[in-house]
Amino acid sequence: MRPGPGRHRVALGFSLLGAAVSALTLVVHNRVAEGGDYTSFCNLGPIVNCDAVLGSRYAVLLGVPVAGLGFAAFAVGAILALPGALRDGDGGLADLLLLGLVSASVGFSAVLGVAMASLGKLCLLCLSMDLATLGWFAVVVSLVARFHGGSDGGWWRRRAAARAVAAAGLVVAVAGGTWAATRAPAAVRTAGEVRARDPKFFDWYTQLPVRPVDELTNPECHRRGAADARIAIVEFSDFQCPYCVQAFRDLRALVDRRPDVSIVFRHYPLDAACNAQVTRSVHPDACLAACAAECAGQQGRFWEYHDVLFENSEHLERENLFRYARDMSLDLASFRSCLDDPATRTRITKDIDAATRVGVTSTPTMFFNGRAIQGALERPYYDYALTIEEESARPRRREGAG
Repeated sequence: MRPGPGRHRVALGFSLLGAAVSALTLVVHNRVAEGGDYTSFCNLGPIVNCDAVLGSRYAVLLGVPVAGLGFAAFAVGAILALPGALRDGDGGLADLLLLGLVSASVGFSAVLGVAMASLGKLCLLCLSMDLATLGWFAVVVSLVARFHGGSDGGWWRRRAAARAVAAAGLVVAVAGGTWAATRAPAAVRTAGEVRARDPKFFDWYTQLPVRPVDELTNPECHRRGAADARIAIVEFSDFQCPYCVQAFRDLRALVDRRPDVSIVFRHYPLDAACNAQVTRSVHPDACLAACAAECAGQQGRFWEYHDVLFENSEHLERENLFRYARDMSLDLASFRSCLDDPATRTRITKDIDAATRVGVTSTPTMFFNGRAIQGALERPYYDYALTIEEESARPRRREGAG
């Protein structure tokens, strides 16, 4: 008896479901990439947080959003399943291509799972894509039975070819996805090399507005790195912002390996408790965390406490702030007095006022030698930006930054 079209129709259904989920994920990814105070419907807390995952470097592969790649795979899968869904028949070239595609998609989903594990976050939209992919695979792999077990017919109709294509798709996807996610691009040494490698970034970056560095800082600001560093990065940030956490890790690594770079940290908590520029408290513990950092700074431990806050950005409640201070052996009585002192909040307000004057509306916002960047960059772009600044921005920098 010739096999019916039922499995193809189920495969077509999974393709359409996956395409729909991927399209929704792509919309959320694009909104997150735009910055601002956008919060998606699947940002449910510190762990279940689609925005943190879709705003990370893992959400883009070779310059293309992962959700966009998923949508393309599901769409092509629907096209390949359509002939079998409309008529009965044995396995053919369309089924062979479908097997390879779905196997590659499963391998790619495994890489995404590892990425979420490394971030310590769950993305419900990403998990939905993965579940759709696994269901799709379970149905499509059963199509191997439609191929001939013998040597009759063309090679594309043989069961051995179907199994080989499925296995190859899985291996290639895991290997290729892992390579793309972990590879480090070769270093660039000149602005010309940046322009040749990524002309879109070069044009975007060099057209960003620039402000004198001394308009962005004052002597009270906290600086990491040498005061006379050739490149000054001024960062307006929020300890509870997931994108700021990623920027913190990248910038810390940058300063550790680049003695010619310094970072000035300024507060811009997206919390209406101290920031009159925001209409709602996107990060309700951010103001208190900023005050706690200043209180640690009064005891000469700002940067240590700053790092602890970012590493524990999901746990910034008052009791945890005291726990971090105790673990660092800070004077808790002085810390408590400072935290409850209205003058500490006034110090945060000064940073917010400075941010407002220079047009900051979201976090993180960074100024590379005065050049304004809204949002965190992907890792190689920090090096690209520094390379451009080394050649072209030094004459614009004005001394006197605090």
